[in-house]
Amino acid sequence: MTYLMFARWFGLVSVILSLGILFNLEDALVMAKNLVKSETGYIMGGVLPVIFGSLSLLFIDCFGACWDMVITVVGLSMLLAGCFRVIFVRQWKALMTRYIELIPFLFSLFGLMFGVILLYVGFMTS
Repeated sequence: MTYLMFARWFGLVSVILSLGILFNLEDALVMAKNLVKSETGYIMGGVLPVIFGSLSLLFIDCFGACWDMVITVVGLSMLLAGCFRVIFVRQWKALMTRYIELIPFLFSLFGLMFGVILLYVGFMTS
């Protein structure tokens, strides 16, 4: 898998999910509250970022001044966030509970930013 394929795929998925959350903020808030209370939140919030972040680092690990570095930074940030969520479950749940009203909007905002950057890298820089 090249970095272009990964950027196109992950950028498209990120934009679609972020727009879905943005257009349904009330429902996303209810889902976020339910995720914090269940084991599904542990899987969705911690395990999946560890899986996708580590996969991106396995296939694309460039730390030079190139577009590959964008993919590496996204993968590294996913891996670190997932590790924090898996190792420090109690602290993550407390943080989520404290800022639960802001989380759907912020998740959508950052997902759109990541998605647009990755789509630019995947389609415009090739």
